[in-house]
Amino acid sequence: MITLAADVGGTFTDLVLVDTTSGRVLVDKVPSGARGRAAAIAPGIERLCRAAGHTVSDVGLFVHGFTVPTNAFLMRAGAKVALVTTAGAGDVLEIGNQLRPKTYALIQSKPKPVVERCNVVEVAERVDAFGAIVEPLSQREIQRCINQLRTIEPEAVALSLHFSFLAPAHEEKLASALREALPDIPVYASHVVNPQLEEWPRASTTAMAAYVGPVVARYLDELESTLKGLGFKGTLRLMRSDGGVATPRAARENPGHMLTSGLAGGVIAAVDLCRRLGISEAVTIDVGGTSADFSAITAGEAKTRMSRTLDGQPIRLPTIDVETMSNGGGSIAWVDAGGGLRVGPMSAGAVPGPACYGMGGEEPTVTDAAVVLGWLAAEDYLGGEVQLDADKAAEAIERTIANPLGLGRHEAAFGIIRVANAQLVQSIRTLCVERGLDPRRMTLIPFGGAGPLYAGMIARDLGMRRIVVPRHPGVFAAEGLLAADIRHILQTPFRAPLDRVQPQDIEARLGDLKTRLADELETDGVTPDRRAYRFMADLRYIGQFHEIVMAIPDYLGERYDAAELSAAFHRQHEQSYGHADPAAPVEIVNLRAEAVGRLDTPDLASHAAEATEPCRPPASRMVYFGARGELAQVIARATLASGSRVAGPAILTQKDSTIVLAPGDVAEVRVGGEIVVSGASP
Repeated sequence: MITLAADVGGTFTDLVLVDTTSGRVLVDKVPSGARGRAAAIAPGIERLCRAAGHTVSDVGLFVHGFTVPTNAFLMRAGAKVALVTTAGAGDVLEIGNQLRPKTYALIQSKPKPVVERCNVVEVAERVDAFGAIVEPLSQREIQRCINQLRTIEPEAVALSLHFSFLAPAHEEKLASALREALPDIPVYASHVVNPQLEEWPRASTTAMAAYVGPVVARYLDELESTLKGLGFKGTLRLMRSDGGVATPRAARENPGHMLTSGLAGGVIAAVDLCRRLGISEAVTIDVGGTSADFSAITAGEAKTRMSRTLDGQPIRLPTIDVETMSNGGGSIAWVDAGGGLRVGPMSAGAVPGPACYGMGGEEPTVTDAAVVLGWLAAEDYLGGEVQLDADKAAEAIERTIANPLGLGRHEAAFGIIRVANAQLVQSIRTLCVERGLDPRRMTLIPFGGAGPLYAGMIARDLGMRRIVVPRHPGVFAAEGLLAADIRHILQTPFRAPLDRVQPQDIEARLGDLKTRLADELETDGVTPDRRAYRFMADLRYIGQFHEIVMAIPDYLGERYDAAELSAAFHRQHEQSYGHADPAAPVEIVNLRAEAVGRLDTPDLASHAAEATEPCRPPASRMVYFGARGELAQVIARATLASGSRVAGPAILTQKDSTIVLAPGDVAEVRVGGEIVVSGASP
């Protein structure tokens, strides 16, 4: 079978094709083109299929990851959303909570919600905290809401009525009426999107799903049309934020699960790599053209977060625990008013791109600095497909950075990379400290087009002693898409002290969730023998504000043991926060169930090739680590067989990325094609 994965980033789209019959693995990178457009991937798909000796119609599975919803939210380019809420709660998104972004600032602004206050509609209805209807929702009130929405002319509607997660009848009735009266406008109800306590996070999550929903739908429409035009007849799957994949149907129904789709693939691939190499603790760093993403792998597993905050807006849907920042190869370097060298957050992106691309970019970027230092060169960058102009890179750096600061060309270029890397180092250190991890004991797994370029410098600054560079680092996130399975997650409110829980109540709730998940997998075409289920509970000390999500055994409903579950919570609380109170009572506030539909994904490890090009004498060129130049070997990675060792200074080139080995670094090629770099620490 032919399987294909495409991961769309802000600057490049990464492609991986696996022919499971012949064992061939082909990779490619193409410019992402206009932001938010799916048609730009067509030339790359056709080219990669031709290189494999196939047509697009031969592809049986296509898995796609994209940053379209993330970018739409961050750039505030989503849909016009109307929020319908209970009378008196129209300011729920504006008020939020009492946390201040800057605790001691006298003047500050709270993050702006995705729904304008003038687009909030209040309806007269009321459900109390026990799920009892206090004020019915009348047909007259529904019609008034419809009329008001017609005046607003939204592109999507979010419903978040009080306590609808306990009694959804009003939301269901209103959603049905809106879909009938406004058939072209998608409606997202909070009891479906996020049936959970707390009004603001629930309303925010639903509003954000509605905000990106039309954007995701338009992108999927264009993607499906593009693939059909190419002759694709296989199965399309889409990467979710939590590391699973979804069908186009599921992605349209709850687009909130796609919000951080583009961040998950690389972490999934890194977990698979750690499993194969026996690595239990690692930090991943994915540096592309626009941004850098970080994640920690502990005990061989990536962490999942049930909630996160994006630009000040809470979203309570499961996501891979990834932190991101605007720092990539296209980040622009500049000098601030105080004469300090700064890098980012502005980016040259794919258009016009860095100055060295010769496409109109005039501002110096991190990529331009790497070109000036000799770390990147025209003959080996992206296989020579992108012609780098070293003179334009040097001119941009001298004009904007070197001359104003009184520095030499190479000093300025190295300073740009040092400043950019200092931001990456601080982000990784923060990531580890907040999770109680010591980066000095962890392995660094760099990927993305620029990750291996700067990994050695980052590892030295963090005191990390080992780096593992994947075989295809530039398209590693796309490889992760091929390792993912279909996933669905449902939740239901269930609040009770552990010592008062009735086993039959839990059994009934979990059974209902499992039945609904089985129906989802049935709709997705997953046979019963390929299904797996996992159950979780949100636990907290009574009176506590935050919960811990813990896995629970599926036999809990039949053999409930409050003491056992309570002891497990105390242990988890101690591990997470450094303290616990075994004498304090514990309560459940929420139950969750996860369904996984296993796909026939290829085993990339079994297809890892040895040296694919004949060995030839390495070239050499002058590279700079500051103002001092070093004559470094330039070796094509494809010429290195397993067991090969290379000592720095050296440049290891391949189409999708470049590895820089500083003096003292030693790289060794493993059987699976990975390169392990040691000696990076001070």
